[in-house]
Amino acid sequence: MEKKVRFTFKPYERLKKQSEFKRVFDHGESLGGSTVAFYFCPNDLGYPRAGFIASKKVSKRAVDRNRAKRLMREVFRLNKHRLKPVDIIFIARKGILGKKYQAVEKDFLKLAEKSGILKE
Repeated sequence: MEKKVRFTFKPYERLKKQSEFKRVFDHGESLGGSTVAFYFCPNDLGYPRAGFIASKKVSKRAVDRNRAKRLMREVFRLNKHRLKPVDIIFIARKGILGKKYQAVEKDFLKLAEKSGILKE
């Protein structure tokens, strides 16, 4: 019987603490695309976790930064079942402004495949 996939984003699947972000930045690898860049580091939890950053370099407007984080969150939420147990920090790039969900997802999946964090 196939395992049921839940497309939720629970609090325990988020990176919240500064120490969690620091561990990924210090010990992880990074890749970048036109809309997003991300750092990733394996974890021992058995499920992926994510954190999201959209700095003022992306846009001075909070509305734009919040939309960028919403897009990245949605990409993670709908694709986390395809990922190995890793901690990922998504970083918005200027190219994310004005893009649709499909463009951000395509960019992420291309990078995830290249990095080897997708399940077979």
